[in-house]
Amino acid sequence: MLRVGDKENVSTLETVSLKDEGFREDDLREWIINSPESILGEDFRLVGREVSVKQIGDGIDLLAIDRDANVVAIELKRGALKPKVDFQGLKYAAYTSHWDYSKLRDQFEKFKSTTWGKTLYEEETTFTEVLDEFCNEDYTVNQDQRIVFVGESVRERLDIVLRWLSDRSIDISVIEFQLLKDGDRLYLDAEQTIPTPEHTVTDVSPDTSDEPWKEDGQSWHLNERSNKETAELLEDVTTALQELEFLNGPEWGQKHYVAFNRGRKRRIAIRTKRTLFHIDLYDVDTSSLDAVEIADALGIDTESVAIKEDMRSSGRSGVRITCKPDQEIDFNALESQAREILGETTN
Repeated sequence: MLRVGDKENVSTLETVSLKDEGFREDDLREWIINSPESILGEDFRLVGREVSVKQIGDGIDLLAIDRDANVVAIELKRGALKPKVDFQGLKYAAYTSHWDYSKLRDQFEKFKSTTWGKTLYEEETTFTEVLDEFCNEDYTVNQDQRIVFVGESVRERLDIVLRWLSDRSIDISVIEFQLLKDGDRLYLDAEQTIPTPEHTVTDVSPDTSDEPWKEDGQSWHLNERSNKETAELLEDVTTALQELEFLNGPEWGQKHYVAFNRGRKRRIAIRTKRTLFHIDLYDVDTSSLDAVEIADALGIDTESVAIKEDMRSSGRSGVRITCKPDQEIDFNALESQAREILGETTN
């Protein structure tokens, strides 16, 4: 990296080590906590620092979730990444793979009460709010696990192993950084080296041809995700739910579902399939609901209504209504039932 100015003022920045400049691994950890995207190249939501895991002798440097609500174990080294760190990361991924919503929520609450957590989250912030605001709409909590290694360099023997694991679909990333010195100023330059980035700035374009649901979501769900009969029923159902004035929708731009939102929070997701679709209503008082009564009101069979305390491992309670073209659904009743289920009955 060059410092440039006038013709006589061109110089190369000096590469120095964290150790030589008196920085510790803790300093690197704090920089990532304060600005994960600047160093890791991707935005995460941190939920733990030096996390102890049962049956592992040491702790995970940083624990986070990504946009898909996958668990991300981040291992840091002040100097070079050396052999054995690969097994260390695999252990973290294996043991945290069993962590469900409740375990991650408890971990988040523990982290939120620490000095570091207090700098990132308000006291009243809940884990569910973090997931809903940060993650992609169709997230599933801890469906997969990721490992991120951060160090000044990677020893050759370790580099071969990590690339081999990455090539075999183990979600491993390596971030190598340099500390650069310019007089009294220091700069941290970080770059992902494993896996090799597939795109450069010049060949990334806004083309959505590979994601047609973003270009024309309504056509995607009606013509591609559904057959003719299911599409007709889907149109009738979305028309009925549009009467819910407290929700915004339908929003067609997601790959697997049509959304009705209140503010930034999804309250209804219609999950489309070829021959049927599910209406998922979130954040409901399940104690006051009866599946038989809902089914009778809609004119469908009881097996088509399910009341769940944990919808799709999201930690959110809800009701799932399965709709098929051969059903005679009462659409007026659908609107009124949706109001009642969501606790928005009119006076």
